[in-house]
Amino acid sequence: MKRAGYLIAVYGINNIGKSTQVEKLVDFLKANKWPSESVKYPVYRQKPTGPQINSILRGGKKQGISEEEFQMWYVLNRFQYEPVLRKKIQQGKIIVAEDYKATGIAWGATKGADLDWLVDLNKPLLREDLVILLDGERFLAGKEKRHLHEGRDDYMKLCRRWYQKLAEMYDWKVVNANQSIQQVHEDILEIVSAFLRQHNTWQ
Repeated sequence: MKRAGYLIAVYGINNIGKSTQVEKLVDFLKANKWPSESVKYPVYRQKPTGPQINSILRGGKKQGISEEEFQMWYVLNRFQYEPVLRKKIQQGKIIVAEDYKATGIAWGATKGADLDWLVDLNKPLLREDLVILLDGERFLAGKEKRHLHEGRDDYMKLCRRWYQKLAEMYDWKVVNANQSIQQVHEDILEIVSAFLRQHNTWQ
């Protein structure tokens, strides 16, 4: 029987280097003969939820809906993409997700939604096999001017604290994001290789 794959989620506040590290991890896995690919949440191409979320985030206007309603759009986006995600994992791929359901939990809590409600809302979604939190001060050079959240330093500080709380609650692996790109990559590789050895699948 073909071995099933895994879902690895990489979390952290905006502009913390997630995209770079997800790409480097996928490249490493592929170079070592692991079928692997990345997915970035929300999946903006997934209609109708993706374009709707993007228009709220980057439309240059106030949010206009409650945070609870906004988070339901995010959850629906994840549900819409889940059949694709499950199929890829069943095919034996390692999927490295940049953001996923805990992103909604951290950001929803940052903006005033109830933590327990957010956790319950996301609970039916596929669970991650491994979670890595990139924690540190964000790199402001990557900040989007028209993004709903990225100009709010107060949001970023509070969201970081929520991520740290979630990491403690769920025993996530935490990596210092304020190191060189290569050192962050090596720290992530150490975590991923230990996970794969634990599951007797490291090649």
